[in-house]
Amino acid sequence: MIFMFSRVLIILCLIMSSSYAKNNDIQKQLDIQNEIIEIQSKRIDQLEIIIKELKNNIPSRVNSNSSHSDQTEEKQEEIVTEKSEDVISSSKNKIYNPETAFFGPLPQLRSADGKYSASVMGLIQLESAVYNQEANYNTNNDLSDGFIVRRAGLTFAGVSEKDWIWFLSYDYADSGDNPHDGLRAAMAIYRGFKPWWLFVGLFGNSVGLDASNFSSQRQFMEAAMPQAAFIYGAGSPAMGVAATYRGDDYYLRFGLYGEPYKNASTDDEGMGVHGRLAWQPYKERFKALHIGATGYYRTANPSNTFTNGLRDSTLRFRSKGETAVSGDFIVDTGIITDLDNYYYMGYEFAMVEGPLSLQSEWGILGVNRKTQANPQFNGGFFQAGYMITDDARNYNAYFAQFWRLKPKNSIMEGGLGAWEVALRASQIDLSDKNIDGGNANSYTLGINWYMTAFTKTMFNILHTDSKGPLSEDFNSIGARLQIEF
Repeated sequence: MIFMFSRVLIILCLIMSSSYAKNNDIQKQLDIQNEIIEIQSKRIDQLEIIIKELKNNIPSRVNSNSSHSDQTEEKQEEIVTEKSEDVISSSKNKIYNPETAFFGPLPQLRSADGKYSASVMGLIQLESAVYNQEANYNTNNDLSDGFIVRRAGLTFAGVSEKDWIWFLSYDYADSGDNPHDGLRAAMAIYRGFKPWWLFVGLFGNSVGLDASNFSSQRQFMEAAMPQAAFIYGAGSPAMGVAATYRGDDYYLRFGLYGEPYKNASTDDEGMGVHGRLAWQPYKERFKALHIGATGYYRTANPSNTFTNGLRDSTLRFRSKGETAVSGDFIVDTGIITDLDNYYYMGYEFAMVEGPLSLQSEWGILGVNRKTQANPQFNGGFFQAGYMITDDARNYNAYFAQFWRLKPKNSIMEGGLGAWEVALRASQIDLSDKNIDGGNANSYTLGINWYMTAFTKTMFNILHTDSKGPLSEDFNSIGARLQIEF
């Protein structure tokens, strides 16, 4: 009996030992597999790091039909052929790629080798205004209510051999912004000497922040009175050559320009050196600080006619106020005679902090005459805007200006678009020495509705008071429908 019990006990022990051994083998195999998995995970992590480094170091080529442009936005030196609507996404707070400010939403035509591209862009601004004015006993001017086509332009633009950008722009409305028979720009840009860019042809005159913004991207329907008078009066657009330089936290632009292209004279053309310098300690799209200086120095463009024995020039400074539907000027120096040279010096300031934006400019315009007293004129503005919706004004550090805003909730996607309220106060004084051009103050409340990135409606409620030979005190309500394509 004892012997039988011993045999059973031995058999049970052997079975348990065998089971334990098998469990031991299984555990060892599991441990080995876990080690293998850990090694593979580490290798995958290393591969992901290598892939990211390769993406950062190897230029990416983005197909124009793709809707993903995040990588190309980060590579400012590469050609971007993506639709502007993708590149300006408000959901990303990045600095600009150099080409996003040039090309519109339409697809580009491109050569098979990718070295040449071309596109068509358009702008339509339809405007209306009603006026309520006080009687002016000096004149019989009547500020007329009505409707106008403020601008109706087509632009052809493209890239050749990667480093050449070209433009040809025509405004069919020819609405008083100094184009010659509607020709607004005919220029070429060479960017092969990075970070320098070189410009040649007919284009804007490189002075001032508000004047450097495209008309389609301003916060109000019209440029502020002093900037429109002092900067456009000196010539814009004009034939010239210019250069830009972009540092880590600053932007420099300067150039040599002739007279406004539409001015006609049989004498030597007046010439001028123009420039801007902007410090940009913060230059993200929706968090930016811009502090700058701007100005020009120009020689006279003499005329063949005389007034009171003094030679005329083509120079005059004037303004209709900050509305364009009525064509009456409310301040005007008239043609400045006996002119030798003239200059402008001013500052620029802009700030964007989320929904809040601020912008200001002020400048002095000095006129040096040969035998007469030398007058000085001055003026400036301050404006502030606040986005009611979850959007922000879009600062373009690459060109030291503001650019297109894409609403986070476009009406095409069932949203309300982007809504902005803005206020501006401006002042201009064109009376000094023996020139009585008058002075004016203007106050504007603006409401902007950005329906999509390329469609905008603007409402301006304006009060203007002025003194001088042409003075008009008036209130106006203006509206604009703007479509870009």
